[in-house]
Amino acid sequence: MKLSTTVLFSFALLASFSASPSLVAASSYATPYAFSTLTGVSSIGSNDGPGAAARFYGPSAITCDANGNLYVADEVNNTLRKITPSGVVSTLAGTAGVRGGSDGTGPDARFNNPTGVAVDAAGNIYVADKLNHAVRKVSPAGVVTTFAGVVGQRGTADGTSTQARFEILGGAAIDTAGNIYVAEWVNNTVRKIAPNGTVTTLAGQPGVYGTADGVGTAATFMFPYSLALDANNNVWVGDLIGSLRKIAPDGTVTTVIPSSAGHQSITALAIAANGTLYFATGRHTIHRRATDGTVTLIAGAAGVRGATDGAGTVARLSNPFGLALDSAGNLFVADRDNNTIRKITADGTVSTLAGLAPDNATGTTDGTLNAARFGGLAQIAIAPTGESYVADAINSTIRKINRDGVVSTFAGKAGQRGNVDGTGDQARFDSPYGIALAADGNLYVSDAATNTIRKVSAQGVVTTLAGNANAAGADDGTGSAARFNFPAGLVAGLDGNIYVADRLNHTIRRITPTGVVTTFAGSLLLPGNLDGLGTAARFDTPEGLAQDAAGNLYVSHSVRHGSIRKIAPNGTVTTLAGGAGGDANAEDGTGSAARFNQPKALAVDASGNVFVADGENHVIRKVTPAGVVTTLAGLAEAAGSADGLGRKSRFLSPPGLALDRDGGIYVTSGTTIRKGIVAAAPRITTQPANASVNAGANAQLSVIAAAAPEPAYQWRLNGTAIAGATASTLTISAARTADAGDYTVVVSNELGSVTSNPATLNVTAVTTPTPASSGNGGGGGAPSVWFIAALLLSGLARRIFRS
Repeated sequence: MKLSTTVLFSFALLASFSASPSLVAASSYATPYAFSTLTGVSSIGSNDGPGAAARFYGPSAITCDANGNLYVADEVNNTLRKITPSGVVSTLAGTAGVRGGSDGTGPDARFNNPTGVAVDAAGNIYVADKLNHAVRKVSPAGVVTTFAGVVGQRGTADGTSTQARFEILGGAAIDTAGNIYVAEWVNNTVRKIAPNGTVTTLAGQPGVYGTADGVGTAATFMFPYSLALDANNNVWVGDLIGSLRKIAPDGTVTTVIPSSAGHQSITALAIAANGTLYFATGRHTIHRRATDGTVTLIAGAAGVRGATDGAGTVARLSNPFGLALDSAGNLFVADRDNNTIRKITADGTVSTLAGLAPDNATGTTDGTLNAARFGGLAQIAIAPTGESYVADAINSTIRKINRDGVVSTFAGKAGQRGNVDGTGDQARFDSPYGIALAADGNLYVSDAATNTIRKVSAQGVVTTLAGNANAAGADDGTGSAARFNFPAGLVAGLDGNIYVADRLNHTIRRITPTGVVTTFAGSLLLPGNLDGLGTAARFDTPEGLAQDAAGNLYVSHSVRHGSIRKIAPNGTVTTLAGGAGGDANAEDGTGSAARFNQPKALAVDASGNVFVADGENHVIRKVTPAGVVTTLAGLAEAAGSADGLGRKSRFLSPPGLALDRDGGIYVTSGTTIRKGIVAAAPRITTQPANASVNAGANAQLSVIAAAAPEPAYQWRLNGTAIAGATASTLTISAARTADAGDYTVVVSNELGSVTSNPATLNVTAVTTPTPASSGNGGGGGAPSVWFIAALLLSGLARRIFRS
């Protein structure tokens, strides 16, 4: 039987995630760096927040409680997330990117690829912890305990909670009596866990593959994965070969939809109170099965990936792996490969509730900071004046970022691959990878797919320096007579030559300014890990290149022998750090005691320290001239995209790294460019000043502080924290006399805090003036004496006039 792509995908996940435990303890973080996103956005991450501000990484299961809260098994992040009815996402348990099996509260707990979730009437969440082979229980407060099975111990045994064993769990469901059901998609069984933790096998035979109906263990399954319970306590099972099975309360298994129906795989199930069943498939679709057996496509298009919102089949999904219904009949989808949670209303309208899909994180848009979009970044170069140039490999362009963070397309035309020389967008690249900036302002680019080295002038004029786009090879020669085989990193040498890591030729090549290509170190087509002089040395898939002020070259071995090599100006090759042929991990240490996992780009500072983008460890490392390796940022094996300090930052197989004149580290990670600076506790550079205002006027107090990462602020009045006063500037609208007093602000980050000097605010009460007496005239009341006198005089004058 041909396995579905979902099954193959799932086995690939097992291979990639079950090999080794987390390597946090092996990294020292002696000088942590604080990283922030300079430009671009990522669809992958672990950020909490509302709607599109939140990030997920492989959400694989979802459930809904009685209050409308959603709980998501964020599989690759190894966390349990909560989404309120208003769409605000928080992390209830686990730490993003950190695998393990520890019980604990909130971030102290650990999971290992959680793939199933179910919630009981009390709000407890049960998690099928796939690669821990256990069922975990999470209280509403985030307290995690192991409910059944033993973390890390595989098996098929039934019994009490600690006697039972599971192997490779899939979905989970719960009935009205509080019994938990889990699918074991490698053991091919469905297990039942009583409220007291006793485990029994409901149906299927451990390790036996098949599609036979029957009672209990007489029935067989093929990769059972998704589960749901109906009102009659029938357990519905979706498997990864596309069939839908039903298990009656007495254990009788029947096939409801055979695999021949063409659904490829049924990855998620949800059942409404009236018996209507919804199922997701590996063909990126959601279907509704009525109680009469009629199946209707309600969202997505078979075989078509995407992230489009819209009505019904206009919408697009990408590997939906979780379904849940709320009391209003809304269907929620864990859209795994889109890293989003989608909502389908009763009328079939699909929208994105939380997360950001890759389609919305990638693109060709020029612009400022996070308004810019990239296709998929490779290496990066920094000019002395602060501008950055980056190879946007997927878009086939060279992008420029000025000092204000404005991104523009410098050369090539997005989406139009080729090997055409020309100016600006008239030129064509295929898959630009390595990039280097020479002292004269020219850029040099390795176009990996066309096996050429291109030159880009400061005016954007693109020419081909060496190589032939129509042929890979290993020949030395001049210009188009020379051959390369997937050239990767390159550096503009102090001697005016260009040095290239010729990846699949396993050599370091040298190109003169006139295009003459020779082999500088290594032997063509002879991979290995041998120190020596020039062509006597051996390399294995060299990837990154950098040069120090003395003219020494540094090379990263990217695949079999995670190591950093050094080449003296005379061509002598030595190993600076890493273990040739050793285990690929992230252990810090000196020389051969240190380990790397596919190190990629390199950069060297003025002191001769080598900075390494350690690709498949997803970390940034530093190697001193003596070969001492430390980890500066990221967490070993924890792929992701997150800003933060040291181990809290996350990277995704970073291929590019460069240094600026101030020691800032620029890293390309997926569709973002990140900048790291040495972390520092806050210090106040400008203290808040005293102020005086009249009552009713606005008052403003400000502080200026420097810190990395960015600090938080908390203003206080006479020592008491002011609610909501958490910005660097405090504005007091319509000040009252009660607002007068001594104000301080506490500035803090993860490295410490500092309190400002007090600033005194004086608020002067304004006295309302008493109106002057008007002699009771014109405003009512008795006439004044002067008014009466005037009337008498007027009358006397008239008499005199008549006389």
